[in-house]
Amino acid sequence: MQARITTTPTFRVGAFARRVAVAFLCLGVMGMPSLAWSGGDASPRQREWRIQELSWVKLVPAEAAAEKGNAHPVSASAEAVRRALGSVSTVFRGRTETLFSNDELDDLVGPIVAALAAAAPGNDVEMLSTTRRHGNFMSTPYGVTARLFVTDAGLNMIVHDARLDFYHAYRATKVLPAFQYGSRRAAGGVALSSTQGQAVRPDWLVFPLQASVPAVTVPAGAGAAPAAAATLPTPASVVPARRDDRFYEEQEQRLRGLQRLRDQNLITEEEFQRKRREILQLL
Repeated sequence: MQARITTTPTFRVGAFARRVAVAFLCLGVMGMPSLAWSGGDASPRQREWRIQELSWVKLVPAEAAAEKGNAHPVSASAEAVRRALGSVSTVFRGRTETLFSNDELDDLVGPIVAALAAAAPGNDVEMLSTTRRHGNFMSTPYGVTARLFVTDAGLNMIVHDARLDFYHAYRATKVLPAFQYGSRRAAGGVALSSTQGQAVRPDWLVFPLQASVPAVTVPAGAGAAPAAAATLPTPASVVPARRDDRFYEEQEQRLRGLQRLRDQNLITEEEFQRKRREILQLL
């Protein structure tokens, strides 16, 4: 009787497992599936910037509680906005952690800058950012909801939810919750801290976007200088930011990680080049 020899198609199982692992890794590293926003200048008519499936920046009518119109539109530097948001920390389950991850800021800063440039004095900016935050591609995605606007004091950010747990309920029901983005009228339950911003309330920070320069001194007999020249503000982006060894090591690690994702075909060449340019602009 002829013996039957069976073999296990291990290569097929391995290929399937790799595909599943890559899919989960993409969700873990890149957050939710990327949608519309790919950079570029703000359009005066654009009112929404979709970053990922559950991450967006929107222009909305300013709250009725606003005492006067916002200082919009404003040309804020990407570096100043990133430095401000990157300085914010919160406490989650008894542990202090940054409000936004570096990869999250890569995606958020461009749309926020574009929204502020397209905003009118009667607009606020509402933001939802959802991603897996704790270094594990199986971890739960949490959302951050915030309201942003610019006044004479600088960039205001009021956070309503620092870690909103809604993702799994949404996947099960396909119904989004009624997001709240923070309010001037009433404080939320979030406590924030920052090395860059001033606290108006525990949930409300203000970050300087401009710094004053010394008044112009006019030599005797040279005539009066124009009034506007006396107190010209200069954007915060021209004030040299402190660059230490730790900063450059962080950027090096981000670039190496980005290249590894590209080499493993986890991101496209276009995504790689866009992220690379954003990192290099900080140097």
